[in-house]
Amino acid sequence: MDVSTDYLKTFVAVSECQSFSLAASRVHKSQGAISTQIAKLEEQARIQLIDRSQRNFKLTEAGEVFLVFARETLARAEEIGKLFDQLNSGIKGEVKLGATRSVGIYVLPDIMSAIAHEFPRLKLSLFTQSRVPTYEQLKKGELDLAVVLSDSSPAGLVTKPLRSEPLCFVVSPRHLLAAKKSVSLKELNSTPFAIGIKGNEFSDMVDSILERKGIPQPTEGITISNLQGRKEAARAGVGLKKLLVKGVQLDDTYLMLVEPARKSANPNVELVKSILEKQLKKPADEK
Repeated sequence: MDVSTDYLKTFVAVSECQSFSLAASRVHKSQGAISTQIAKLEEQARIQLIDRSQRNFKLTEAGEVFLVFARETLARAEEIGKLFDQLNSGIKGEVKLGATRSVGIYVLPDIMSAIAHEFPRLKLSLFTQSRVPTYEQLKKGELDLAVVLSDSSPAGLVTKPLRSEPLCFVVSPRHLLAAKKSVSLKELNSTPFAIGIKGNEFSDMVDSILERKGIPQPTEGITISNLQGRKEAARAGVGLKKLLVKGVQLDDTYLMLVEPARKSANPNVELVKSILEKQLKKPADEK
C-alpha cells in the first residue's frame, strides 16, 4: 500500500478540524479535493475511516488507529526532510559527546583530533564527568552520544559494548612478585597497593568487582586519586608487569557507546557515531 504523505496531511487536517470545509482552508485545497483524497485513502485501506452515519464528525475505530499512524509518519517525514537539508548543506554543526574521565583523557583525544582534521566544519564538544550525570544529560537531550567505561549498562538508554577492557593486577618489573609465574591470593593480600580514593567512580567500580570475587580490600599502601598516577606509582619508572593470581579471574569492564533511546536523525551525530564504533572496536595496541 503506497500512501501519499499529502493524503495523510489531508486526513490529519480533517480529523483535527472535524470538518471538511475547515480542513480545506488549512491545507489550501478545495472541499471536493479533500473529499476525493479521503475517499481514495479509504479505498486503499479497504475500510471506512470516517463514520458518515453520525450527524457530528466522528472517526471510526479504524480511523482513530490510522490517525496515530498518520501523525507519526508525518513527523518522521519532517525529520527526513530536515536530514536531506543537512546533507545538502554539508557536514557542519555541533555534536556534543560525553565521556567518563579516563576515556575522555586517554582514549578520545586522538580520535576527536582526526575527526576535526577530516571534517573542519564540524564542531565537536567533549564533556568529561562521571557516569551518572552523563546518563542524565543523555536522557535530557543535552548530549548526543557518550563513551563510558563500565561493567554494566544503564537503564533507559541504548548501549553498545565496543570492546572489553580487562582488569588485572600489575607491579613494577623490579617488584619481588614480578619474577613469579603466578602468585597466591595470600601473597597478593600481603602486598601494599596503590589504590584510588573512596567516592571515585572508577575506584568504587573496581572495589565492587573485588568484593564480588571475595578479594579483601587492601589495607596497606598509598592512595592516589588519579588512575594515571596509580599506574606511575606501580611502574616506578621501569614499565609494568601483569600478575597472574591463582584462582582469581576478574570481571571485564567494557568501553561502551551510549545514546538516547530515541536516536537522533542528525547526520553529524551518525557520522561521529560510525567513526567512534570503527575506532573503538580496535584493541588499544592496534591503533
